[in-house]
Amino acid sequence: MAATSFALSIISGSSLTSIFLLFVIFVTAVFFFLSKKSNLPPGPLTLIPYIGFAPSIAYSLYKGEPLYKFLMHLGNKHGQVFSFTALGIPIIVLNEYQAIREAFQNTKLSDRGKNEMQAKVFSPTFNKWDDMGPFRIFALACFRQFGIGTSRFEEPISKESAYLIDELASLKGKAVDLTWHFNNAVSNIICKVVFGARFELSDERIHRLTNLVKRQNELIGTGGLEIYVPINIPSKAKQEMSKVADELHEFVNEMIESHRKNFDPNNLNDVIDLWLNEIRLHKSDDPNSFRNPDNMPGLIALIFNAGTDTTSNTLRWSSQYLVRYPKVQDRIHREIDTVVGRNRLPKLVDKPNLPYTQAVIAELHRIISLIPLSGFHVAGDTTTFRGYTIPKNSLVISNLYAVLHSPEIWGDPEEFRPERFLDDDGNFRESDELIPFGIGRRICMGEALARQELFIFFTHLLHQFKFEKTSEDAPMPTLEPIEGVVTHPQKYKLRVIKRD
Repeated sequence: MAATSFALSIISGSSLTSIFLLFVIFVTAVFFFLSKKSNLPPGPLTLIPYIGFAPSIAYSLYKGEPLYKFLMHLGNKHGQVFSFTALGIPIIVLNEYQAIREAFQNTKLSDRGKNEMQAKVFSPTFNKWDDMGPFRIFALACFRQFGIGTSRFEEPISKESAYLIDELASLKGKAVDLTWHFNNAVSNIICKVVFGARFELSDERIHRLTNLVKRQNELIGTGGLEIYVPINIPSKAKQEMSKVADELHEFVNEMIESHRKNFDPNNLNDVIDLWLNEIRLHKSDDPNSFRNPDNMPGLIALIFNAGTDTTSNTLRWSSQYLVRYPKVQDRIHREIDTVVGRNRLPKLVDKPNLPYTQAVIAELHRIISLIPLSGFHVAGDTTTFRGYTIPKNSLVISNLYAVLHSPEIWGDPEEFRPERFLDDDGNFRESDELIPFGIGRRICMGEALARQELFIFFTHLLHQFKFEKTSEDAPMPTLEPIEGVVTHPQKYKLRVIKRD
């Protein structure tokens, strides 16, 4: 009797196992069939319904491989436009310049993912392009009013550059990590535009502000994973991000309240003044409007973010590359001395006559790939792209790193070679594929400011200084980045030597 019972239990167990396996096979087959029927771009096979490719992404990140490199390797296997599903979300990856350009001309691919963290960090409802578009128009109009991107704004940047030169000269060649010097100089320019004031290097407020922006970008992660994926998964990083957002908004609110107390519609000196005046004239209770006062702190933080971390980190990267490539630095010195001379600092009008310097800046943009994945787009409605169907709420990822490091475009993308941006006559050669600030409607709002700042700071610093190792035996700076939404260089001490 016992033996019979034991045998039945085995048969029963085997039957249950068989039924379970058949169920898994059936669900997988249905899922596979539906995924093929959906007419998404090709991609890696995923056999687990709903979970999809998420475990592979998690494992790659666990191993320490950045998401942009993981997606680049997948593109080499499945094509430069491919897709997969993760946590029930169709994800389309674009590793190719033409595909990114084409996709982001489609107005239905201009939304952002909406989740609680996105609302916390920036604004409650600005994931839709119809809501973000008017704000961008307003913000860019403010920038134009202050002359950003034109020769009118050269003087404010040059003044801040002069402060920076004095600070570095006072070091008298002492070993220094330039993080705070560059952060302070670049932050002060956007502070002047947004807040109407600059801060001394010793002012704790600027340290607090730049620290918050830096930490926020670190926590967001490569490509904005934490704020653009429309799924709310609790994590320690998101808890800290929420705290950082609160502190950043508190700082911005203090500045807004100070402006409110002293507001004069006949004396508008900065972006906050212009915004308060806009609200005075066209106040809106619509949560989708930038004219709603509740949206000001998050969007001011967004403007500040767009105008600080990128340029300061590019300057940090540039100083380390110049230490590592002294012949490049020497050639820049010779070109600047020949064109500009030693009696004045370079100006924007000198730019066309400094082709090698321009080529170095372009190559720095390319090789460091400061923002490797632009913020994830979301399909606002079902649409077609290259014959494929992109369902509503799909994520669309543009892998800028893959474009900037494409062997098909650049030949030797891992080599630092500024000459690739010079023609046979030594003239600077533009490249459409150089898209460090993204492309399309949601291109970085701070692009014009960043390009202007970088040229002025870079040429002024190279006119005045030489960047060197701290000693003959000191190691060269590593070129391995600290990953984040912005790739930061490793901390490195160097010497800034005043030129004769």
